[in-house]
Amino acid sequence: MKLGVFKDSLAPALAAADAVVLYQAPDLGWDLGSVAAALGSRAQICPTLDATLAAVQRRVEPGAHVLVMSNGGFGGIHERLLQGLRADASG
Repeated sequence: MKLGVFKDSLAPALAAADAVVLYQAPDLGWDLGSVAAALGSRAQICPTLDATLAAVQRRVEPGAHVLVMSNGGFGGIHERLLQGLRADASG
């Protein structure tokens, strides 16, 4: 992902999603702008992991499916997202 090997196939792979939140990590070797442009208004690019988590939490609704694609731990995104969603659900 960091090298952009899949950059041309990423937008088509996400085409069926209702919403797409992309994290433009500082060490990502390419710009996600073309992916977001191909997806239109359904896509949002975030400059930080915190902004990414907040954007997902704002968009997700009960019963939604959330897909996290990453090459590694990604700043603990999986657990942080679950904690945030649980907190939102409890009130």
